[in-house]
Amino acid sequence: MSTKENSKAKSPVYLESGNLEAHILADMLRIEGITTELRDFKQATEKRLDKMENWIIGIVGITVTTLLSVVTAIIINMVGK
Repeated sequence: MSTKENSKAKSPVYLESGNLEAHILADMLRIEGITTELRDFKQATEKRLDKMENWIIGIVGITVTTLLSVVTAIIINMVGK
């Protein structure tokens, strides 16, 4: 007999163990726990992304303002001569 057949023969099946309701409840609790963790992760990630979005908007705003002021200064120097 191969080891694969031995592992199949030895693994308990829920129906044979006689405690099907307990296994179903345990699975439901695991699913609920995973769902709660995912919800918490989503909320935490959303807050972090909001902070990053604010930083990116600020950096882009400063960059555009600086670029406009430099271009304006160059144009004024060229026209003023």
